[in-house]
Amino acid sequence: MIKNEIIKITESPRDAQQGLPHIISPEKRAAYINALMKVGFDVIDFGSFVSPKAVPQMADQDKVLELVDKSGSNSKLMAIVGNMRGGIEAASHQKLDIIGFPYSISETFLRKNINSDHQKALATIDGLLEICRDNGKSLRIFMSMAYGNPYGDPWSISLLEEHIEILANKGIYTITLADTIGIAHSSQISEVYGALLHKFPDHEFGLHIHTRPDEWHEKLEAAWSAGCRWYEGVINGIGGCPMTGYELVGNLNTLDLIDFLIKKNAKHGLSLNELNAVVKKTY
Repeated sequence: MIKNEIIKITESPRDAQQGLPHIISPEKRAAYINALMKVGFDVIDFGSFVSPKAVPQMADQDKVLELVDKSGSNSKLMAIVGNMRGGIEAASHQKLDIIGFPYSISETFLRKNINSDHQKALATIDGLLEICRDNGKSLRIFMSMAYGNPYGDPWSISLLEEHIEILANKGIYTITLADTIGIAHSSQISEVYGALLHKFPDHEFGLHIHTRPDEWHEKLEAAWSAGCRWYEGVINGIGGCPMTGYELVGNLNTLDLIDFLIKKNAKHGLSLNELNAVVKKTY
């Protein structure tokens, strides 16, 4: 049943920086990404192409990419977009490998996050798939609110499966299951992964959780035991989604994730020396 056996790790400085009260210069953001490129992450979720009025911390991504050095690194660069305009801008950058799009079964979240609904979001996904095909990029879907919903919208595993089936019919098999506001219990994570890996054995499902420091281990253990082998984190656990009202709930700390994998005797492929060097840097 479980086919996702190779450990894959995404580091997300975007998710850390987008909620900061201050703005980091493009030069410093690029320097940080260049340091991450040496660590060996599979993917670096470095930024987003969105309106600087909405998320000023993500402005000037073109300047950031100009200064990023991908030579000698196998890490892929991903940026998040919320609409076609962002997708077109992102796809114009040669150094970018993956375009990420935040979808959800929650229309309230879609409205809060990208001013959209299911019909519009699915149409945007169709457009982004075409943009990716034309520009040699790949599309990654973030299934936000994958483990529940605080807004009163319908949520169930069967509903989650229905939406993933819609995406699968579009040819999308790589989906990040995001606990966007940190409400998931370990039992929910276990049930969701167990069900989805059984129903969609050819898919890859990543774990992206926002969690408090005393809750991460049981959630990670639940995902691991259910078969998850692709994880997303942020060094030092900084960050949160500024569009949800739950931005004070931080990300999974990459350092905790690595310790967890070491105790599981899992090969993660990261350079711990380079990782320790990045830890000394600050946002």
